[in-house]
Amino acid sequence: MKIHRRLSDSTRESGFTLLEVMIAMAVLGVGLLSIAVAQLTAMKVSSRSKNLQQAMFLAREQMDDLEALPPNAPVLQAAAVIDDPANPIQLTAEQDDTIRFNRSVQVTPNAPSAGLAQVIVTVTWTAARGGIQQVQLNSVKRMN
Repeated sequence: MKIHRRLSDSTRESGFTLLEVMIAMAVLGVGLLSIAVAQLTAMKVSSRSKNLQQAMFLAREQMDDLEALPPNAPVLQAAAVIDDPANPIQLTAEQDDTIRFNRSVQVTPNAPSAGLAQVIVTVTWTAARGGIQQVQLNSVKRMN
């Protein structure tokens, strides 16, 4: 004798309910949105890093030129702030690159002690959001 068991209605149903699908879509949406925000943040950080690297290059270039001067160079003898005649400086030839750098040198003779000149190279630029960014290199050079 065979016994037939009748399956209940709940075990015969298969598939997902509408609520389960909506919850899965919400979780997927939050995950994709998080990835998009992380990508945008990475792009902003990359752009800022590029500008900072270019500014450091300009500052180091000017500092190397100043370090190559002889100790009795006239630029080291008088206190002055000297703007680079090439200002504003654009490092790339790309037309969509709107970043322009301004470079200046401040010389303070006999600043740390007699016979030495403090040299500060400053490079500034305006960031994409309109804020002014700045890099400074400081050095001391013998005057005589």
